[in-house]
Amino acid sequence: MKALFFSLFLFTSTSFIQSQKLSVVNIEELRSLSGSWDYCKIDVKPIGDEIRNYTYYKIDEIKRAVDNKGINLISENHNTPDYKPITENITIQLLKPSRSASSITVDGTISLYKPTEANGGIVKLSGFMKKPEVNLAPKGSAFSVFYYDKATLAKKNEVDYMKRYEAIEKLPESERNFASEVSSLASGLTYYAEDDLKKILFFAVGGDNSAILGFEFEDAKGKKISPVSSSSTNVVYTYFFEEIPDPGMKLILNVESIKSVKKIPFSLLGIDLP
Repeated sequence: MKALFFSLFLFTSTSFIQSQKLSVVNIEELRSLSGSWDYCKIDVKPIGDEIRNYTYYKIDEIKRAVDNKGINLISENHNTPDYKPITENITIQLLKPSRSASSITVDGTISLYKPTEANGGIVKLSGFMKKPEVNLAPKGSAFSVFYYDKATLAKKNEVDYMKRYEAIEKLPESERNFASEVSSLASGLTYYAEDDLKKILFFAVGGDNSAILGFEFEDAKGKKISPVSSSSTNVVYTYFFEEIPDPGMKLILNVESIKSVKKIPFSLLGIDLP
């Protein structure tokens, strides 16, 4: 039986982007006879002395990707990768180029990110466990962050579910999803064992949460405390710890602030295909 499958090519390039702080590490092209699995992947990494001043980077936008025959290589479902450590490669996935093409060109922008407290990229919130259902976000933020303890959620459950639902339906559309998820969090409180609840922290994020890149925790002395597991929705973030969290624990927000991010254009010109 003849194998109707694919041909796979790997090619390593030392092609550099002219002053755009990236280099092409690898290009991989896959073609199948059916065409359903075809793709072209380019692995890139940041280079240059300036890069050392940043901690993370990401492909912010792909504006153009074409082969030398003029064929568009950007998929309609194209998603840009999330931030990665500055030492790691990022993969740009494209559509397959023309069989007769010999090179491709990619233009876009990258974001360089170095979060610090001074530039607003790191926000440390102490004493949050004493402030349930209080907006913890810095003043003027486009997002809101709320901590919920067992007592606050249990109090919400004292209100009949249908009454809560009717109240939520009367809210502006922009607030409805947040209120609905917090209500569901309260309703689900009974699914947790009492001992487990003592080791869980619940948060809800409202507004434009696209700038929040992650939650971290540290003790009063600044030592990082990692949860054993976590789960999240668009609104609710749940963190499970091995030990009961100390009231002195700090919540650390990693935020994509204006001063913590630098965006620069890049052009990958004439990348040779395998």
